[in-house]
Amino acid sequence: MGPMGPMGPMGPPPQRKGPGRLIGLLIAGGVAAIVLLAIAGVVVANLASGEPDGPVQAEHCIDVRGEMNTGSGFMQRIPAATRVGCKSDQAKGKVLKVVRTGQRTSFSTSSMPECPDGADGVARVTISEKDERYWEVCTRNLAAPHPGDPGAGGGMIGAGDCISNSLAFSSEKPCSGSEWYGKIIARVATQSQCPAGRTMETAKLSGSSGSTSRPVLCLGAGGAVLGPGDCIADTTFSFNGPRKVECSGSDAFAKVTGRVRTQRECPSGSNKFLEAKDAYLPVLCLRQLKPTLKEQLDSLPG
Repeated sequence: MGPMGPMGPMGPPPQRKGPGRLIGLLIAGGVAAIVLLAIAGVVVANLASGEPDGPVQAEHCIDVRGEMNTGSGFMQRIPAATRVGCKSDQAKGKVLKVVRTGQRTSFSTSSMPECPDGADGVARVTISEKDERYWEVCTRNLAAPHPGDPGAGGGMIGAGDCISNSLAFSSEKPCSGSEWYGKIIARVATQSQCPAGRTMETAKLSGSSGSTSRPVLCLGAGGAVLGPGDCIADTTFSFNGPRKVECSGSDAFAKVTGRVRTQRECPSGSNKFLEAKDAYLPVLCLRQLKPTLKEQLDSLPG
C-alpha cells in the first residue's frame, strides 16, 4: 500500500441536537393546546347553558314576559328586556321575530308591528343592561298565561280577538267578558279584502297610517255588532246608533233581516231600513215588530 496523501485541516466536531429546542417546541405546543381547550371549554359551556352569541334573533330568550295590555293602539308602551340564556332561571319569553333595531330611549311606544300569530307582546331587547342599541322583537311567553292567544285580551290584535266600542283607541278586550263590542274575523290591508258575507263592520287600528300592512279589522256578527236575526230597540231617541236587545223582550222594535250596500239589496220581508254613511255595509235592513215612539206620538189626535 502506498503512502497516504496529505490530510486537510480537521473540521469542527459535529454538533449534537440538544434538548432545548425540543423543550421549547413542546412548551409552545402545550400553550396552544391549552388555549384551544379553553376556547372549546367556553364554547361548550355556552352551548350547555344556552347562552347566545351575536345579534338578537329568533329563538333567543329574554327576561321579560308579555303581559295583558296596559295601553291601546300606538300608545302601547314597549317594555325593555335583556337577552338571557334559554336555560337560565331568568328566561321568561322567547323571540319569535325581530322587527327592527335602533337606539334606546327613555320612553318607547309602538305602532302595532307585524308579529306572528300567538305573539304575547313586543319588547326592546339589549344584550346587556348598559347597551344603547336595542332589537325590537315579537315574543311568546315560555309558560302560560298567553295574552296573545285568540280572544285572551292581550298581545297583538288579530283574528279571534275582541275589541271595545272605543275604536279611536282599538282597545282589545277578553272575549270571555261582557265588555267587548265586536269580534275580529280577519285582519287585512284594505276593506275590500274582508271576507264577504261574514263581515258586518270594519274598524281600523289607531295610529296605523302606513305603519302596518294590515290596519283593517273585519268584524263579524256577535257582541254588539248587528247581524241578521238580531233585534234592536226603538231608535227614536238613539244618539249612538241602534242598540241590540233580546228579541223576546218588550223593548224589541225591529228584527234585522240583512246588512247590505244599497236599499235595493234588502231581502224580502224587510219594511224598514237604517243607513249609516261611509260604513262597510251602510244599509241595515229591518222588519218592524211594533210602532216606534215617534209613530205612536204622531198617531195621537190633535
